[in-house]
Amino acid sequence: MPSGDRHARDLIWGQSSDAHRGYNRRRVLRAIMVSPATQVRLARFTKLSQATVSGIVQDLQREGLVVVDGTDSERGKKVSLTSVRGVAIGVEVSYDSIFVAARRVDSPRVEADSSSRGAEHGSQAWIRECVQLIKEVVRRTGLGESDIVSIGLGIPAAVEPRTGTISQVAWALDWERGMDPGARLQEHFPSVPVIMDNEANFAAYGEYLYGGGRDAETVLFVKSSTSVSAGLVISGLIYRGRHGLASEIGHLVMDPQGVVCQCGNRGCLETVVGGARLVEQVRRAYVGYRVDLPTSLANVVERAKSGDLLCRRVLQDAGRGIGMALARTCNLLNPEKVFIGGELGRAADLLIEPATEMMRQHALGGMFNYVEPMTVEASELGLQAGAQGALAFALNVDRTPN
Repeated sequence: MPSGDRHARDLIWGQSSDAHRGYNRRRVLRAIMVSPATQVRLARFTKLSQATVSGIVQDLQREGLVVVDGTDSERGKKVSLTSVRGVAIGVEVSYDSIFVAARRVDSPRVEADSSSRGAEHGSQAWIRECVQLIKEVVRRTGLGESDIVSIGLGIPAAVEPRTGTISQVAWALDWERGMDPGARLQEHFPSVPVIMDNEANFAAYGEYLYGGGRDAETVLFVKSSTSVSAGLVISGLIYRGRHGLASEIGHLVMDPQGVVCQCGNRGCLETVVGGARLVEQVRRAYVGYRVDLPTSLANVVERAKSGDLLCRRVLQDAGRGIGMALARTCNLLNPEKVFIGGELGRAADLLIEPATEMMRQHALGGMFNYVEPMTVEASELGLQAGAQGALAFALNVDRTPN
């Protein structure tokens, strides 16, 4: 694969004598970098007219920056980059893991790697792991660190949309409100913008762009691992709310007299189906009967998939709890597609049926009985949804100098 004649940063960050046309040109270029597509899809993604996109694509063809392939009509042919150098990075930092994805802007191939040292190990540890993983996946693309165009960083905390800083965080982490962990990561890549958001928001965005949510108007992604969170994409835009606290499904109160949650409330969904709670249920049930007790949610999932009846029952009950929370959420949002992801997403075959059963009982009937009913599905991208969504979102942010 050729290394590329032009650098992606120069193309999507540079200024133009025609500010408006330059802005639209960058929007189209970034959209192609996010995903090669037909001109119709590029127009839909950029919110530009098809005539505007067509004119820009023709200019880019004359400059040798894109190729248009296919056998259908001109607008039905896929537009892809050529002779452009750059690599985009996406990072998802969860409580107990890190996933990093890298993709050349001129290639669909994604390089990915992971680590078990997440946010709970402290900022120094996870940042060090992130830096090492980023360098490794970039090397696999055949490019170097100087070719990194952007880094998207998903974290297990709410992020204020206007400032890009933390607006609320679990007390178990060594972060505070107003902090910017992305700035710490950027110290290791000083010339690269780091765009930060909640991990579930990026997971929803990744599923919308690259997974089962393609072309859906409204996508709700439930990420259930150590914690329980959700992301919502409406017409291609992440919905965050005023302070970045939208879609916090894990803190819907299921039992006002229930277990105290780390957020300070009682009986949140997270206290019912969070990873620690599910592992605790299995361990308690097996005390005195087995010595090889599970130590993580991944262990519980693996045992359930291997036929362990107790683990299967615990996960099916978790599905019912998630289904009850989703019934309330969907009555407010009426999404087109709901995806179950995170560690529990690996056991979606056990969760989706009981979750859907509860939703049918407690959500408005029209969601399932009307034309083109709402669907509940397993995440197509699995544990890589957040990293791939972070990669795409950061790549699509306009970074034009003032």
